[in-house]
Amino acid sequence: MKYLQVIPLFLILVACGNPQEEDSNEPIAPSYTPLPYIGMHDISPGDTIYHVVPQFTLLNQDSTTITNELVQGKIHVANFFFTSCPAICPAMIEQMKRFQEMTADIDELMILSHTIDPERDSIPKLNKYIQDREIDTRNWHFLYGERAYVHELGKEGYMVNAMEDDAAEGGFLHSEHFVLVDREGHIRGLYVGTDTEEVNKLNDDIRKLIANEYH
Repeated sequence: MKYLQVIPLFLILVACGNPQEEDSNEPIAPSYTPLPYIGMHDISPGDTIYHVVPQFTLLNQDSTTITNELVQGKIHVANFFFTSCPAICPAMIEQMKRFQEMTADIDELMILSHTIDPERDSIPKLNKYIQDREIDTRNWHFLYGERAYVHELGKEGYMVNAMEDDAAEGGFLHSEHFVLVDREGHIRGLYVGTDTEEVNKLNDDIRKLIANEYH
């Protein structure tokens, strides 16, 4: 009987709500959950210091030196691949092409794809790869650097796997994630680069980040 008595009381409470609130035509602002900060961070008195992608110096497909200055104050998305990858790389690159098309209106966005196999992926090889796949390089850079340097940048900088592994297809083990980095160099999301819905979410999260005053 106690349970039966609770139900009408609940209905009374609902019915006695403020009619002005029920009839209000005021639009309800959509809620926004800030994107997380990914990576190790330190807490100092009154402040939190989040992980930042470290400074880097690499060459792109045009043999142009690319440093952090390219992405300073801009959003960028990074991934790691190699041109002879027989497994996930082709799907990742196709998804990145689709992502580039979806975000064509975001002027500040930069895309950085790092080869983890520079011995085979020479700059001419990168250019052939780009040409064969009809990739638009207006805001997409294919980056080349010494192998240990790039592997370290992947693991310690972007928080993703990039390493040699004889047991892996093609001789390298690397992450399938696209890494979202904000204007201050903080990692704000990891997205499976072979999954259409995940890449769609990456697009959505970038737009939310910008629309909500970059929180």
